[in-house]
Amino acid sequence: MDATAWTVIGSATVILIAIGTSFRSLRSQGDQLREQMTLLRERMAHLEGLLEGLREAISDRRAA
Repeated sequence: MDATAWTVIGSATVILIAIGTSFRSLRSQGDQLREQMTLLRERMAHLEGLLEGLREAISDRRAA
């Protein structure tokens, strides 16, 4: 093979490695985002519980 063929093969290899690394990085970021979303859902559920308790407390006071 001549130098041009080796250059094309080398360039293609570098590009494929870069794409693979990018996918791994995106997967990692996706995992982190999933964890953050889970924590956010838990916090929102807690807040909804507090608000429900507040609603009940307010409605009980008005009824009395």
